[in-house]
Amino acid sequence: MKNSLQIDDLPFTKTEPVILALSGGIDSMVLFNYLINNNYNVVVCHVNHGKREASQLEEKYIKEMCINLKVKCEISHFKTNNKQNFQDEAHTYRYNFFYDTAIKYNASYILTAHQANDLAETCLLRLITGSNLYGYGGISKEVNYKDIKIYRPLLNISRDSINEYARNNNVVYFEDESNATDDYLRNRIRHNILPLFIKENPNFLNSIYNYSLILKDSFNYIRNNTIKFLNNKLEFKVSEFIVLDLALQKDIICYILENYNIKPSSSVIADLLNIIKSDKPQLNYNLKNNYIFSKRYDLIYVKKNDEISYEEISLNIEEKKIFLGKYIFYLTKNLSLSNAKYLKLWYNETDLPLKIRTRLPGDFLNFKFGKKKVKDYFIDKKIIKEKRDTYPIILNNKNEIIAIYDLINLSKGDKFIYLICEVKDA
Repeated sequence: MKNSLQIDDLPFTKTEPVILALSGGIDSMVLFNYLINNNYNVVVCHVNHGKREASQLEEKYIKEMCINLKVKCEISHFKTNNKQNFQDEAHTYRYNFFYDTAIKYNASYILTAHQANDLAETCLLRLITGSNLYGYGGISKEVNYKDIKIYRPLLNISRDSINEYARNNNVVYFEDESNATDDYLRNRIRHNILPLFIKENPNFLNSIYNYSLILKDSFNYIRNNTIKFLNNKLEFKVSEFIVLDLALQKDIICYILENYNIKPSSSVIADLLNIIKSDKPQLNYNLKNNYIFSKRYDLIYVKKNDEISYEEISLNIEEKKIFLGKYIFYLTKNLSLSNAKYLKLWYNETDLPLKIRTRLPGDFLNFKFGKKKVKDYFIDKKIIKEKRDTYPIILNNKNEIIAIYDLINLSKGDKFIYLICEVKDA
């Protein structure tokens, strides 16, 4: 074999099956050639995106090549009407296809042909557009995808070396004509920016590779500490968070948002840090995908922005009704033996029927010492905002608040009545 590539020791044996993502471009065809010539057990995976006229020709060539070389080959066709997010959908589709094929052949590794120039382009692109510590490090040589490893054997091999190998070994490959244009930022980096760095430093690609390794190692150290701090949760206490190093604080925020498929910018991270460290006990921050970053006293968490609408029911003696789809209320004069929670209320005949509703602006409680807003009462009791909107407010027939279920009972009268409550799925 001419001009053998200087590929690091591969983490798999020659007998175990490995999945190769084969697009038909020069990088993946060179990697395929190298693996076959070195007698590795390759299973080819090719995705036809159907975006170019040459796609069918490329698929046909790959199929016939695998048949002639007696190499297992899996082909899949990607179709979507979503032009706006085509790249993201196609990426997800490809890797799910590679994963399914790995499971089918009991393979532990999926190989992709990203090389040193790809790594440099990605690092420069992230520096231009912004990222976090992991992102600035560009492409990783090895990452986990579910329970399979993605491995990139060519990541420290330059495009020039790959081109030379292809020439010397008569490797057939296909060119994607879109790569020649400057329509995309990555292409502009490839054609106009990266060559300037290489001209200034011929060893630039190796420098970028080492830079990537340093950033990835640093990120892994911080991320491991993030996971340890969160302890399998996606929430934390402010008091425990604020004593941590700033780099770890930022990664904890990033990790939580990543779990909600939210890519945070540096400005968002700064805003969230300000919220966490604010003296105000309760704050909200609207995130993408209809999520809210919430501070509730000493607790920080992310929740879905589900607005709770107003709800009201009336309840008479021996009536049973559901409130907020969760509480089952039953009003009775006679308390039977039951494990259900209940509220013992004083009442007069004119107090009925009772009303149970969610809170309203201006609600107040009547104490002996005077009035107090329900909002202020909740604040005193350190009830978080979301729970305030679900506490059942109990009123008499005169629209006077006589109780807040599970919190306070201010009822007056000359008779007793029992408000029994069961919570569904509790």
